[in-house]
Amino acid sequence: MSTLFSIINALGGELAGLFKGERDKQRPVKNTVVRGLQKQNKQKQQIQHNKIKKLDRYFSEALIKSRVEQAFFIIKQAYSSHKIRPATAFLSDGLAESMQILFQIQKQRQRHRKIENLNLRACELVGIEADKHFETLHFKLDSMASYPILDTSSGYNKISSNSALTLHTEYWTFVRLPGTQTRSKPGLIEGYCPNCGNKLNLSQFSLCESCGSLVGSGEYDWILAKITSEQQWRFQNAKRQIAGVSDYQVVDPAFNIPLIEDRVSSIFWRLQKAWLTQKVDPILSVAHPDFVNEFQQQHLKQFCFDNIELGLCEVSRVEFGGRFDKVHLLLKWQANKIDLNSNHSSDSKFYAHNITLIRKTGLSSDLKKGLHSLHCFGCGAPQSENYQDCCVYCGNRFNSGEQDWILKDLSPYLEHIIRVKGQQFAVDGIPGKRADRIFDPVSLLSVLVLVLFADGKVDAAEKRCLDEFVKNRRIPQKVLDEIIKAAEAGELELLTPDETLDASDWLDKLIEMCLADGQVCAKEQKLLLAFGAKFNILAIDINLRIKRIRQKMVLKNQQILKSPHSNHKEER
Repeated sequence: MSTLFSIINALGGELAGLFKGERDKQRPVKNTVVRGLQKQNKQKQQIQHNKIKKLDRYFSEALIKSRVEQAFFIIKQAYSSHKIRPATAFLSDGLAESMQILFQIQKQRQRHRKIENLNLRACELVGIEADKHFETLHFKLDSMASYPILDTSSGYNKISSNSALTLHTEYWTFVRLPGTQTRSKPGLIEGYCPNCGNKLNLSQFSLCESCGSLVGSGEYDWILAKITSEQQWRFQNAKRQIAGVSDYQVVDPAFNIPLIEDRVSSIFWRLQKAWLTQKVDPILSVAHPDFVNEFQQQHLKQFCFDNIELGLCEVSRVEFGGRFDKVHLLLKWQANKIDLNSNHSSDSKFYAHNITLIRKTGLSSDLKKGLHSLHCFGCGAPQSENYQDCCVYCGNRFNSGEQDWILKDLSPYLEHIIRVKGQQFAVDGIPGKRADRIFDPVSLLSVLVLVLFADGKVDAAEKRCLDEFVKNRRIPQKVLDEIIKAAEAGELELLTPDETLDASDWLDKLIEMCLADGQVCAKEQKLLLAFGAKFNILAIDINLRIKRIRQKMVLKNQQILKSPHSNHKEER
């Protein structure tokens, strides 16, 4: 590692003069890139906003923003009190299931995490999507709060005061069906039926007791579908083509990503409940009998997970044509592993799994169900809390794949823990590989750490570069510390989008990430050089890549800024 860094220092000195000489020239470039990205986002938002406005002339960003702020305090109070009922009406099944199981895990672990001194500092609409299936709004919420932990085994005494206020950023995703109208009266968030206007009381079928409407379908009001941490969130509306989706929508026009991802979120939390109870009952209604048997034999091994954070749930591929259609999804999550025999808790680790759902060929999706992924596809009744494999009302089997998507496979996204030493990386592009792979900040950070750990450790200079990298990317320092700790123990699972790692693609994505603010700083330059050195990518090649990618970004954003809709001159 020291030899590597001496080479980097020598090359870095030679490049330092070049970068210093171009510093003034980079300032207008930086302004162009940053303002272009901002303008690009606003332009896309306006286009999507107009689509919603065309179907709902009373749609108001100011109104929905105030309602989201109200929902924020309702949800946080539910997390703090462990009482979900006030929020149930406007939650998807997946999100409601996650909250309930989190509460059950805390109860079994004899602790209660409270939220105190909560202050919502900012609520910003950062993304809008409108297609034939759903209208979607993404909000960024910045808040301050303290999070004391209470010991429920000894009269709710504080285990950890955590009195210091902590800044927390989340992204909330709300959805509804296209054409749903904005009403002047209170709705689901306020505790009223958006259809009949009466105070909302839900039946056992999640229907309004006054008018019989399935209010959580998204047909009447906005539904909170997902809460995502800052380090995992990214705006999906980048025309990313998922393999097989467009072809599958020809045979099943109502097939859509939000419904699938909500169902998998529900399944993920059912799996956590199964690990917690060491019983297969929680997954009986959502998993194929073959998987249930395999899970019982291979996965119930006297451990469970705590402090679980589901960071990413994303469809990666759709296959159809055989007896069963298949949907593959990538899950990225973080948790502490608990040994139920000793009650020992390991350090927090990152996990990446592939989940495969199957459904009988020829079936069609039903948008009218909305995000009720844990309700009977036949009669609409909610699945029993007793976790049966058939509906207690109509008798339909849940886990045959004859009506809805069920779990068929759960496996590590990489079949073994990645160890860089001896791992073959392709320096050149791989023919036939898709260009729409997923590169998120935590994945890129994991790659950096694994590459720099090839000889066993990261030296102090490289650690300083990594610290600067996460600071600039707004990735919490604790995320980097946890990744390094896992790498030191040889236990870091690489959160990569493909089993085959393409060093050339990773390098380009790292450069794009560094150029998000218009320039590559000195410490970022050292990290890029260190990465390239591992794969014999020369410094001059890296420099050329930076210039090429920067030029491409500048040209693209200059076109945006000079569009007819832009009334601002470029700042220099």
